[in-house]
Amino acid sequence: MVSASEADAIIAEHKVIAVNLRWSRDGRNYRLDAAVLSLESGHMLRLRGFVGRTNRSLAVLFENTPIRKYTVHDRHRDPVSREVIRQPHKHYWDDDWQDKRVYIPDDIRTGDPNEELLDFLAECNIELNGRYLPGTFRELSMP
Repeated sequence: MVSASEADAIIAEHKVIAVNLRWSRDGRNYRLDAAVLSLESGHMLRLRGFVGRTNRSLAVLFENTPIRKYTVHDRHRDPVSREVIRQPHKHYWDDDWQDKRVYIPDDIRTGDPNEELLDFLAECNIELNGRYLPGTFRELSMP
């Protein structure tokens, strides 16, 4: 399992997605999945996204472990502070709590999944070498 310091180092590395990025429809929901290459270490990561009627998420996975995640849903309780978070928040990898620790970000524009994705990519140091084909989420009620 990855340590917190390893997760932070991977997030800090320059990474690229070399293909066009687009949301695909999955019933009533939308999904995103792309390979991410870390140029410094050579690690292969995954970017996964989900947009549903009432929640959405973006995650960078290393060996199927979400080392950074952004979520919008009803609420989340941080296991250490016990604070209940009702706003969009980020999960980060913690040695003791895995991906259960959260904080409210100030570097992601909230409300539009397309803007959230682009800001999340920037925060995770992921460069998109292909094109981004924005999703249309008109029929969904965004929290």
